[in-house]
Amino acid sequence: MQISAHYPGVIVDKYVVMPNHVHILLVLPPDNGRALRAPTLSRIVRAWKETVTKTLGKAIWQKSFYDHIIRNEADYLRIWNYIDTNPFQWREDEYYIKIAQES
Repeated sequence: MQISAHYPGVIVDKYVVMPNHVHILLVLPPDNGRALRAPTLSRIVRAWKETVTKTLGKAIWQKSFYDHIIRNEADYLRIWNYIDTNPFQWREDEYYIKIAQES
């Protein structure tokens, strides 16, 4: 929730923390020709992962991340809905049994 405080103009529109992954829907400001000042998605994700790692005292992240550029309202609604309903699909995740048994 602190991403917007560190990157003005960046909006955390929707997120969900799952047991083995995170979904975040970010709205980035237009660069307005100032690409050197505009935060990139990679920069935002890297800083977020670093902050979580420092807070936990250990690394928990994979090295990369999956991103998708939303190009229209239908795509936005599909992804927003996916994030909103993903917790209800956790039992269908291939890692559900493994993590549930380790707890």
